[in-house]
Amino acid sequence: MSVLAALLALTPDGPDSFVGPANGPTGKRAYGGHLAAQALAAACGTVGPDRMVTSLHVQFLRGGDAGEPVRYQVERVHDGRSSSSRRVLGCQGDRTLISATALFAVAADGPQHSDHPTSCPRGAAAPELLARTGPIGPAPALPLDEIDIRIHDDREGGEFVRRLWWRVTADLPEDPMLHACAAIYVTDIYGVDPVLAVHGHSMTDRSHHAATTDSSTWFHRDIRADQWNLLESRSPAAARGRGVMTAGLFGAAGQRVATMVHEGQAVTRRPVNNP
Repeated sequence: MSVLAALLALTPDGPDSFVGPANGPTGKRAYGGHLAAQALAAACGTVGPDRMVTSLHVQFLRGGDAGEPVRYQVERVHDGRSSSSRRVLGCQGDRTLISATALFAVAADGPQHSDHPTSCPRGAAAPELLARTGPIGPAPALPLDEIDIRIHDDREGGEFVRRLWWRVTADLPEDPMLHACAAIYVTDIYGVDPVLAVHGHSMTDRSHHAATTDSSTWFHRDIRADQWNLLESRSPAAARGRGVMTAGLFGAAGQRVATMVHEGQAVTRRPVNNP
């Protein structure tokens, strides 16, 4: 089993209760994408194979300890003939770290369409044309030897657009739920950074207190995490110390497989005046 698959493999621990493995050194802040992906994995563990996840909504309530496991308790809010709803709380001890809701549905016939990524500048239209950059900054929680990330930031049209190509290079089982969880795991990294990038800053320059506080994902098609995916993100608004990132996730065939919105803090750091 790959490291990434092992991080997303939960251990049942009572009725609709699961324990997720730790993902980093003790005392370090837990990676939000890891918590969100494990929460989705816990919800997936309580539905039948006939239904696929259609949406995931997450609130990050407190920082967790990366070196400690997390317990996920799933509430079966609704089970109908064609859909199921789940609520998940992720806790370390008596501290609730994350609250998530997930909706699942049985596939049905209906209209199909998709937009496509915007035109990329020459030299950035395919991941093979880009250097293997990795994330924009440190990412100790991610098994980067199993995840190929290539980033191109574009300001040519007067609007900041981040194109993050990614794929899992390790072997993954043919499990659509696992591939969806892997997508949540990878795409949360520096999720609100485009909010700062619009203004020439980054989460890595420490100019702002920045962190994702809530995120929503709508799944339109099956995701193949072991093939190239493009996360094309923008920030349409920021005010009052908070900002929003909107993104389309496009699969190898160029179709939109998911839509994502992240909201979070973007608070200017004030200089400390030493007496």
